[in-house]
Amino acid sequence: MNCLEFRRRLTTEPRSRDPELLAHRDTCTEGCAAFWQRTQRFEDDIEAAMAVPVPDGLADRILLAQATGERRTQLGHRRAWMAMAASVLIAFAGVGMLWRYTDQHSLAAMSVAHMPYEMASLTLTRPMTDDDVEAGFIGRATHLKGPAPAMVTYVHDCTVGQYPAVHAVTRMDDEPVVALYMPGKMDSTPGTFHRGGWDGREVQLSGGTLVILAQGASHKAMDTAERGWRAAIDGSNLTASL
Repeated sequence: MNCLEFRRRLTTEPRSRDPELLAHRDTCTEGCAAFWQRTQRFEDDIEAAMAVPVPDGLADRILLAQATGERRTQLGHRRAWMAMAASVLIAFAGVGMLWRYTDQHSLAAMSVAHMPYEMASLTLTRPMTDDDVEAGFIGRATHLKGPAPAMVTYVHDCTVGQYPAVHAVTRMDDEPVVALYMPGKMDSTPGTFHRGGWDGREVQLSGGTLVILAQGASHKAMDTAERGWRAAIDGSNLTASL
């Protein structure tokens, strides 16, 4: 089992105790153990959100309402009120759980969660050759259509959440800027975000989604990185429209 199979399997079966799955978790050196721990914590949060406490005496009140025939009309209104209150409570709990699940599974959240295991890449300063940069993208079945940006110091195949990705770092005026490209992911919503100390932006390209991340880098550095990777991934003809 490789890292991609492990993370896809864990995304669909987070509580699985399959021996092959656990064996990969315990032996992988690419951060799969930390991914497993984050998945378990998220499942714990969902279970906690679903554990809505029942009001004291609710069962007694319901039984009393069912047993008292001469107050059918009044109790009918009372049951309707209680059902409405319970529906509202369930609706609020469901909306809260759905929002939390959606937020935790957003591309911004998964991109930021990926970074603690890649912080060493931000310290690299030696530029890579164009061939080495191209090789990193070929590993994700992607060929660059334009020249790589200047000062690329890191390229690596990785996984962001459940998405296969290329992780790259460029240095702009000695400021490290991260680029995470997920080929084939076409349902993202372009825009900017600030999360967990990271400034970020999602960029929709013709063949996938590009996420630009930086901590304290200038807007100019992030703009330059975005333009460079747009031109490299989608083709140099795009630079004229940026």
